[in-house]
Amino acid sequence: MSAPRPTRKKNPALAAAGVSQADQPDSLVVRFGMDQPLVLDSGATIAPLQMAYQSYGKLNARKSNAVLVCHALTGDQHVASINPVTGKTGWWETLIGPGKIIDTNQYFVICSNVVGGCLGSTGPASTNPATGKPYALDLPVVTIRDMVRAQAMLMDRLGIESLFAVVGGSMGGMQVLEWASTYKDRVFAAMPIATAPKHSAQNIAFHEVGRQAVMADPAWSGGRYREKGVLPEKGLGVARMAAHITYLSEPALQRKFGRKLQDRDAPTFSFDADFQVESYLRYQGSSFVERFDANSYLYLTRAMDYFDLAADHGGILAKAFEGSKTRFCIVSFTSDWLFPTADSRAVVHALNAAGALVSFVEIDSDKGHDAFLLEEPEFFATLSGFVSAAAKARGLKMTISDPHLSSGPGARVDLLIIADMVERGSRVLDVGCGDGALLKLLADRKDVDARGIELSRDGVANCVTHGLAVIQGDADTDLINYPDDSFDYVILSQTIQATRNPRRVLEQMLRVGRRAIISFPNFGHWRVRYDLLIGGRMPVTENLPDAWYETPNIHFCTIRDFDDLVRDIGAETERALALNASGKPLRLTAPWWFWNVFGEQAVFLLKRRPD
Repeated sequence: MSAPRPTRKKNPALAAAGVSQADQPDSLVVRFGMDQPLVLDSGATIAPLQMAYQSYGKLNARKSNAVLVCHALTGDQHVASINPVTGKTGWWETLIGPGKIIDTNQYFVICSNVVGGCLGSTGPASTNPATGKPYALDLPVVTIRDMVRAQAMLMDRLGIESLFAVVGGSMGGMQVLEWASTYKDRVFAAMPIATAPKHSAQNIAFHEVGRQAVMADPAWSGGRYREKGVLPEKGLGVARMAAHITYLSEPALQRKFGRKLQDRDAPTFSFDADFQVESYLRYQGSSFVERFDANSYLYLTRAMDYFDLAADHGGILAKAFEGSKTRFCIVSFTSDWLFPTADSRAVVHALNAAGALVSFVEIDSDKGHDAFLLEEPEFFATLSGFVSAAAKARGLKMTISDPHLSSGPGARVDLLIIADMVERGSRVLDVGCGDGALLKLLADRKDVDARGIELSRDGVANCVTHGLAVIQGDADTDLINYPDDSFDYVILSQTIQATRNPRRVLEQMLRVGRRAIISFPNFGHWRVRYDLLIGGRMPVTENLPDAWYETPNIHFCTIRDFDDLVRDIGAETERALALNASGKPLRLTAPWWFWNVFGEQAVFLLKRRPD
């Protein structure tokens, strides 16, 4: 199938609709008078101020079910309804609507056009009451924080003191982070998606190319093009083409277009759009000009460039979230090179340092930055589980427990023993938490504040899907991001042998937690010795189920080896158990050699020795 051909003739009805929407949008509007100015980061003010928004669903009696959706750079308030300019469906209808993940039968959803936008909120295309002409560049430059301040004013006008959730991707995710930092007490749950705590130099560079393309168009006229009845179509079209490339990934472009020609069998040896990808980009640029204001593009890209959350807090990102009680779910995508996973991890590390409740998953997708707007089942499942768990905590609705997260008698023996060691109501971090079985067990039986770290993407997605606060991370590298004494217990079950540096991991566990609980397979068990001695082969047992060439185990230790390590790092064994092949504890008074020979696995409860 050929890519869409570029529009060669503009649609005057669309262009006219775009102009009219700036002042009189086809959506709900709130107006603030001269006595309620929006005070900007620059020190300037905007007054009067207009905020255009759409809402879906109903606000409950307690006003506790409000969800604010923040749109991306070229988005608008029509998140789940027909756009009056383009006639297209809402840009996030896959996620928002009756019976969907953000269920408008359950939640009151609000999405506002940002300040600086062009679909009804005060922006450069809006009429300046002082002149009767469009603001153009007379509008003060706005920042992400300015956008959020205006949204907070809108929430105040709607009588919503506390938002159940704030969600958004890309520039919308920046707004979510700003909300969670500036208005900590007003946000119960935050979902920043495919975003960053600051704009990178590369992204600023791409934006500058786009802005220069707009301003180099003679029709731009110093920003006064609307007064002259013209539009900088070529410049804005080129800016959109360049930006659109950054939203996609190379695999996505290759899969969709490759080097296929557009409606021809051979090259024309000209500068026409020979390739489908060229035609596609020209179409994107042409259609964008019809629905978006060029000056708004300048303002919003500049707002993103200025965003640097850590810089507003002495250069320390964790300070932006100090004291936060907000629940976070952070999502990135493997092929997103505009806002790569490293940006999301920076936020996760800051939240961990601040002691915030955070889940994080990197979704495997080859669709690039735009993946958050597309059909991604794993992404949807993750958000669905997080929203359901947050709603339950908020007292909005119940979730259904998952049968795969067993907390009953069928749970692993070592997990039951670990759960017995943990005091009720404790703060627990499970490192290498797998599918979350232990976290679920502890939450159900001991009412703990349970959090986890898991390296497997599938494991993290499964945990978050079922409402568990788990981040995608590595025991060897991520424990260092937690402050001292963040938890009562740090747990590592059947994983220490798979870490790269067991000593460092154990030391970090005892720094982060008051106590550490470790279970591990005993490589000195008689069955292991027998297989090596008689069979001459590496053993395969219930606790060591993998063949030597595919085992995750890096380090092999016996119970005695582990006890020596505990003493070597200056820790104290508070309790230890060796379990036989049937999962029964061996005699506590048995000598070490007996535990070493007949214990198939061990569980140690450790604490730091007093200084």
